[in-house]
Amino acid sequence: MGTGNGDAETRVVDGAARGTAVGVAEPETARQYRFAGNTAVLAPTGAAPGSASDPHAAGGRREPRVTAVIPAHNEEVGIAQTIASLRRQTRPPQRILVAADNCTDGTVEIARALGVDVLETRGNTAKKAGALNQGLALVLAAMEPDDVVLSMDADSRLSPDFIERGLRYFEAYGKRGGISGSYVADDHPSRVGLLQKIEYSQGLRTVHRRAGRIHVLSGAAAMFTVAALRAVADARGSELIPGVPGQVYAETSLTEDYELTVALQRLGYDPRCARDCRVVTDIMPTWSDWRTQRLRWQRGTLETLMTYGFVAHTRKAWLVQAWTYFRSLVPLLMLAAWSYAVAFEELSLQLIWLAILPVFVLDQLLASWTSGRRGRRYAAVLLPMMVYDLAQSVVNWQALSKALHGAETEWVT
Repeated sequence: MGTGNGDAETRVVDGAARGTAVGVAEPETARQYRFAGNTAVLAPTGAAPGSASDPHAAGGRREPRVTAVIPAHNEEVGIAQTIASLRRQTRPPQRILVAADNCTDGTVEIARALGVDVLETRGNTAKKAGALNQGLALVLAAMEPDDVVLSMDADSRLSPDFIERGLRYFEAYGKRGGISGSYVADDHPSRVGLLQKIEYSQGLRTVHRRAGRIHVLSGAAAMFTVAALRAVADARGSELIPGVPGQVYAETSLTEDYELTVALQRLGYDPRCARDCRVVTDIMPTWSDWRTQRLRWQRGTLETLMTYGFVAHTRKAWLVQAWTYFRSLVPLLMLAAWSYAVAFEELSLQLIWLAILPVFVLDQLLASWTSGRRGRRYAAVLLPMMVYDLAQSVVNWQALSKALHGAETEWVT
């Protein structure tokens, strides 16, 4: 299909047509996006015109349209469940687009057979960020500013009322810009899977206690207003937001979801985690995959902060990172203090150290309550999570070293 510039072509398949190549939009809409080499970018749009005769208007008020964009690379195992979770929504999206990125398995065929739109990316070397940009370049041009884009991973499943409840957050506060789902780790029989489930449970509890204030709009599932995404695309390359003008996601970032969160905050938006929008997501099944994922997450976070610098909307994040690295040294300090107490202190002081342990156990138990019975038992023992935290600390220091030295990036394949 032509893209409007004559020198680049993207293949878009309409699932309902079962494989027939179709145009994305009428020419006047298609002109609103373009390709720079193999990279899809949005042309500056400003405010999209409204329509008094919109077929989705109800009671004189136009209902926002929702488009789901699913970046997918070799996701034949879970793509059907992901699409099914969208179809089961109490407020289903008007359109589902699977951005199939360099797939060599049956992802495209499965998605097409299920009747959704499929975009096979062209020349994308920017992985998930590039696939999302190419997908968004196709769908945003035909949408209104108050319409909503749901971006979700191909290994995630939404609660049935995710979209319906998510839309209420935008209705209540227009400058929300984006909301992240409350992510829950799927069950997995491995120990590393259980430890991740406990970690997710503890992290979500902390986010909810902070009124939904988040570090990152999770890529597992997040909703954005079209106005917010266009604002980011239009501001790219300016003093506020680095990157290529016209791109929504920064393709040079290892953590495109975190970078987009910072970009939205720089533009005055206040993205939050939605407590009642639940999303179940797969976890890393092996320690090797876990290490690679966490190394990428932490390094991407550090590099994003280095790119933006110590500015108003990153100062808190810088302090969080400083605390993270300091906290990683605390177990070593505690071990040294405990060893000293055992060797040199009186019995009464040793008993005081022992008295502190139940406090840690209770805190771990409460924080891990939603991880299930098995997860609560692991958390109450303390040692498994202490070892897990130690492993995370080692990865964090490795990420810092790689970020400072510009080492080659590792990806989960």
